[in-house]
Amino acid sequence: MQALSPGRRPQPWSYGVLLVLLMLGQATSAIPSPLYSLYAEKWDYPPFLTTVIFAAYGAVAVVAILVSGPLSDRYGRRPVLLVAVLLLLAGLAVFLVAAGPGYLVVARMLNGLGIGAIVVVGGAALLDVSPERAARSGTFTAIAFNVGIAVAALGTAALARTGFHPLFLPYLADALIALVLLVLLLVMREPHPSAGAVPLGIPRPQVPREIRGRFVFSVIGAGAAWAVLGVCFSLEPSIASHAAHIDGPFFGGVVIASVTLAAALAQVVSARFPARTVALVGDTSLAVFMLAGVGGFATGNAVVITVTVALQGGAYGLAFGGSLRHLTAHIPAERRGAVMSMFYLLAYGALITPTLLVGIGATLWSDTAIFPVFSVLAAVLCLSAVVAERVLGRREGQPEQALTPAAGVREASEAG
Repeated sequence: MQALSPGRRPQPWSYGVLLVLLMLGQATSAIPSPLYSLYAEKWDYPPFLTTVIFAAYGAVAVVAILVSGPLSDRYGRRPVLLVAVLLLLAGLAVFLVAAGPGYLVVARMLNGLGIGAIVVVGGAALLDVSPERAARSGTFTAIAFNVGIAVAALGTAALARTGFHPLFLPYLADALIALVLLVLLLVMREPHPSAGAVPLGIPRPQVPREIRGRFVFSVIGAGAAWAVLGVCFSLEPSIASHAAHIDGPFFGGVVIASVTLAAALAQVVSARFPARTVALVGDTSLAVFMLAGVGGFATGNAVVITVTVALQGGAYGLAFGGSLRHLTAHIPAERRGAVMSMFYLLAYGALITPTLLVGIGATLWSDTAIFPVFSVLAAVLCLSAVVAERVLGRREGQPEQALTPAAGVREASEAG
């Protein structure tokens, strides 16, 4: 890869701007979550439609994830990020003028395209801007993601509690920050030194035979974790509020913030331990805490429910972070794009499908009736990842080496 001349290197502030952009992308994804109950009350639509709105976001996000990386390799990081921010702004504008649930679907799809591109290209741009900080960039990215979600969820829910334009002001504030970042991107120098020299091509999702056992273990664990996350971001806020007999969206925002902050802490702490061990502990813990969550929600106690979802969030962080590191540590360099494409396709499928099924169940019966069923099935899926590791992972005959904090974080950064 050719080096940029000193006069064309990205400005020193570019790294911070990119981190804020990554945080903004995840914050934008989280803003509607505490507000879904208000939208449903305003337009009187069933829970299934809430999950359709969420699933629309996930479906287009995976498309953006697959195509934005190759586009940025060919045309540069900055042009793709500029388009991504414009997509965010377009989605926020649709939220501001929304007159029915169809508007929410369109808004989330626009946001999904922008956020998917920001996740991939923003992460790559961080490495371009400061390759010497590659190890720490993974940690910073994980923190930015989860803090962005937590701040947006809590801020939106708190504003909604006041009743002061809760379906308008959160999107307006987010749009103003996006506009500032758009201006900074316009004046930022292109960070990718090989832009224009790489032929355009989208990797075909596939998995080499020698790592298929490891892939199966990793994708089941990550899929189970994302299934839990999908329900958490769509229906769980309202389910928790109903269980605790708390009106309004504020408690739902607390639930989302508890999950994401616990996940961030778990991922940072676990980076010093071997990825396989972290994934196994995460899968097992998530199974246990999903089952315990049935009892926690049944108590109707807000504190118990908050602690329960925080434990689930920590286990989610271990399951997904460990599974990702366990996989990326052994992908052949020339197959990384193809393998990660398959990984994210299946992970997003796990995010979307259970969420839709829970929405159907909540519409036919009730959210309190379907949530225990989902919790049990999620626990079974988590434990199946442990079984898959025992049955398939050992066939490869490659005992995992202990990972240092730097190595573990670097793998996650490269995979992103």
